[in-house]
Amino acid sequence: MRYPPEHKEATRTRIVKAAARAFRKHGVDGIGVAQLMKGAKLTHGGFYAHFESKDALVADAIEEAFDQTTARLEATLSEAPPDQRRRAVVDAYMTPWHRDHPESGCAIPALGADVSRLDAATRRSFEARITSLIQLIAGEDKDPASRAAAITALAAMVGGMVLARSVRSDALSREILETVRNHA
Repeated sequence: MRYPPEHKEATRTRIVKAAARAFRKHGVDGIGVAQLMKGAKLTHGGFYAHFESKDALVADAIEEAFDQTTARLEATLSEAPPDQRRRAVVDAYMTPWHRDHPESGCAIPALGADVSRLDAATRRSFEARITSLIQLIAGEDKDPASRAAAITALAAMVGGMVLARSVRSDALSREILETVRNHA
Protein backbone atom coordinates (compact mmCIF):
# COMPACT_ATOMS: atom_id res chain seq x y z
CA MET A 1 0.00 0.00 0.00
CA ARG A 2 1.39 3.39 -1.00
CA TYR A 3 1.07 6.31 1.37
CA PRO A 4 0.82 9.96 0.36
CA PRO A 5 4.14 11.87 0.55
CA GLU A 6 3.15 13.75 3.71
CA HIS A 7 2.53 10.47 5.57
CA LYS A 8 6.23 9.79 6.15
CA GLU A 9 6.82 13.26 7.63
CA ALA A 10 3.71 13.00 9.82
CA THR A 11 4.87 9.60 11.09
CA ARG A 12 8.35 10.94 11.79
CA THR A 13 6.86 13.86 13.72
CA ARG A 14 4.74 11.45 15.77
CA ILE A 15 7.85 9.43 16.65
CA VAL A 16 9.80 12.56 17.64
CA LYS A 17 6.97 13.86 19.86
CA ALA A 18 6.58 10.47 21.56
CA ALA A 19 10.35 10.25 22.08
CA ALA A 20 10.54 13.78 23.49
CA ARG A 21 7.99 12.79 26.14
CA ALA A 22 9.53 9.38 26.84
CA PHE A 23 13.12 10.59 27.12
CA ARG A 24 12.11 13.34 29.54
CA LYS A 25 10.19 10.82 31.63
CA HIS A 26 12.60 7.85 31.55
CA GLY A 27 15.94 9.28 30.43
CA VAL A 28 17.74 8.52 27.19
CA ASP A 29 18.95 5.12 28.37
CA GLY A 30 15.74 4.35 30.25
CA ILE A 31 13.74 3.43 27.15
CA GLY A 32 14.59 1.50 24.01
CA VAL A 33 13.61 1.93 20.40
CA ALA A 34 10.98 -0.84 20.59
CA GLN A 35 9.24 0.84 23.54
CA LEU A 36 9.44 4.25 21.84
CA MET A 37 7.85 2.93 18.68
CA LYS A 38 5.14 1.18 20.69
CA GLY A 39 4.47 4.51 22.45
CA ALA A 40 4.08 6.14 19.04
CA LYS A 41 1.71 3.29 18.08
CA LEU A 42 4.08 2.04 15.38
CA THR A 43 6.04 -1.13 14.81
CA HIS A 44 9.69 -1.39 15.80
CA GLY A 45 10.69 -2.33 12.26
CA GLY A 46 9.68 1.04 10.85
CA PHE A 47 12.12 3.01 13.00
CA TYR A 48 15.02 2.93 10.55
CA ALA A 49 12.86 4.27 7.73
CA HIS A 50 12.84 7.53 9.69
CA PHE A 51 16.14 7.63 11.65
CA GLU A 52 19.59 6.24 11.06
CA SER A 53 20.12 5.62 14.78
CA LYS A 54 18.69 6.16 18.23
CA ASP A 55 21.19 9.02 18.63
CA ALA A 56 19.61 10.81 15.66
CA LEU A 57 16.21 10.45 17.29
CA VAL A 58 17.57 11.68 20.63
CA ALA A 59 18.88 14.85 18.98
CA ASP A 60 15.52 15.53 17.29
CA ALA A 61 13.56 14.70 20.44
CA ILE A 62 15.64 17.14 22.49
CA GLU A 63 14.96 19.85 19.90
CA GLU A 64 11.24 19.07 20.14
CA ALA A 65 11.34 19.24 23.94
CA PHE A 66 13.06 22.64 23.79
CA ASP A 67 10.54 23.85 21.18
CA GLN A 68 7.72 22.96 23.57
CA THR A 69 9.39 24.69 26.52
CA THR A 70 10.19 27.78 24.48
CA ALA A 71 6.61 28.01 23.23
CA ARG A 72 5.26 27.81 26.78
CA LEU A 73 7.70 30.45 28.06
CA GLU A 74 6.99 32.75 25.10
CA ALA A 75 3.27 32.51 25.89
CA THR A 76 4.01 33.37 29.52
CA LEU A 77 6.20 36.30 28.51
CA SER A 78 3.65 37.66 26.04
CA GLU A 79 1.46 38.55 29.01
CA ALA A 80 4.22 39.85 31.29
CA PRO A 81 5.30 43.49 31.58
CA PRO A 82 8.90 43.94 30.35
CA ASP A 83 10.19 44.59 33.87
CA GLN A 84 8.58 41.35 35.13
CA ARG A 85 9.99 38.90 32.56
CA ARG A 86 12.19 36.93 34.91
CA ARG A 87 9.53 36.82 37.63
CA ALA A 88 6.91 35.56 35.16
CA VAL A 89 9.21 32.78 33.90
CA VAL A 90 10.19 31.66 37.40
CA ASP A 91 6.56 31.60 38.54
CA ALA A 92 5.49 29.59 35.50
CA TYR A 93 8.42 27.15 35.77
CA MET A 94 8.52 26.39 39.49
CA THR A 95 5.14 24.71 39.82
CA PRO A 96 3.99 21.41 41.27
CA TRP A 97 2.58 20.54 37.84
CA HIS A 98 6.00 20.94 36.19
CA ARG A 99 7.61 18.92 38.98
CA ASP A 100 5.07 16.10 38.58
CA HIS A 101 5.14 15.96 34.76
CA PRO A 102 8.75 15.76 33.58
CA GLU A 103 7.54 14.19 30.31
CA SER A 104 5.90 17.51 29.42
CA GLY A 105 8.37 19.85 31.07
CA CYS A 106 11.70 21.45 30.37
CA ALA A 107 14.40 19.23 28.88
CA ILE A 108 17.20 20.68 30.99
CA PRO A 109 16.37 19.15 34.40
CA ALA A 110 15.02 15.98 32.79
CA LEU A 111 17.93 15.32 30.40
CA GLY A 112 20.86 17.50 31.48
CA ALA A 113 22.85 14.63 32.99
CA ASP A 114 22.13 12.40 29.97
CA VAL A 115 23.24 15.06 27.50
CA SER A 116 26.66 15.32 29.14
CA ARG A 117 27.26 11.75 27.94
CA LEU A 118 25.96 12.19 24.38
CA ASP A 119 27.77 13.06 21.17
CA ALA A 120 29.33 16.49 20.64
CA ALA A 121 26.73 17.62 18.08
CA THR A 122 23.85 16.95 20.48
CA ARG A 123 25.70 18.74 23.30
CA ARG A 124 26.29 21.76 21.03
CA SER A 125 22.61 21.84 20.14
CA PHE A 126 21.64 21.57 23.83
CA GLU A 127 24.01 24.44 24.62
CA ALA A 128 22.56 26.58 21.83
CA ARG A 129 19.05 26.00 23.16
CA ILE A 130 20.14 26.92 26.71
CA THR A 131 21.67 30.10 25.30
CA SER A 132 18.36 30.87 23.57
CA LEU A 133 16.44 30.39 26.81
CA ILE A 134 18.83 32.73 28.60
CA GLN A 135 18.20 35.34 25.91
CA LEU A 136 14.46 34.76 26.10
CA ILE A 137 14.50 35.37 29.86
CA ALA A 138 16.81 38.39 29.59
CA GLY A 139 14.73 39.94 26.82
CA GLU A 140 15.89 42.83 24.69
CA ASP A 141 18.03 44.33 27.44
CA LYS A 142 21.67 44.08 26.35
CA ASP A 143 22.99 44.98 29.80
CA PRO A 144 25.37 42.24 31.02
CA ALA A 145 23.61 42.37 34.40
CA SER A 146 20.34 41.30 32.74
CA ARG A 147 22.06 38.35 31.12
CA ALA A 148 23.68 37.42 34.43
CA ALA A 149 20.29 37.61 36.18
CA ALA A 150 18.77 35.40 33.47
CA ILE A 151 21.56 32.81 33.85
CA THR A 152 21.15 32.88 37.62
CA ALA A 153 17.38 32.43 37.35
CA LEU A 154 17.69 29.56 34.85
CA ALA A 155 20.30 27.82 37.00
CA ALA A 156 18.15 28.23 40.12
CA MET A 157 15.05 26.97 38.31
CA VAL A 158 16.77 23.91 36.83
CA GLY A 159 18.56 23.05 40.06
CA GLY A 160 15.43 23.68 42.09
CA MET A 161 13.37 21.47 39.79
CA VAL A 162 15.93 18.66 40.03
CA LEU A 163 15.86 18.91 43.83
CA ALA A 164 12.06 19.15 44.02
CA ARG A 165 11.74 16.01 41.89
CA SER A 166 14.42 14.16 43.85
CA VAL A 167 13.12 14.36 47.40
CA ARG A 168 10.50 11.98 48.79
CA SER A 169 8.87 14.49 51.11
CA ASP A 170 6.08 16.42 49.41
CA ALA A 171 6.44 19.16 52.03
CA LEU A 172 10.15 19.61 51.29
CA SER A 173 9.51 19.45 47.55
CA ARG A 174 6.91 22.22 47.79
CA GLU A 175 9.24 24.24 50.01
CA ILE A 176 11.98 24.00 47.37
CA LEU A 177 9.59 25.14 44.63
CA GLU A 178 8.34 28.05 46.72
CA THR A 179 11.81 29.11 47.85
CA VAL A 180 13.15 29.23 44.30
CA ARG A 181 9.99 31.05 43.15
CA ASN A 182 10.51 33.65 45.85
CA HIS A 183 14.26 34.11 45.49
CA ALA A 184 15.29 33.46 41.89
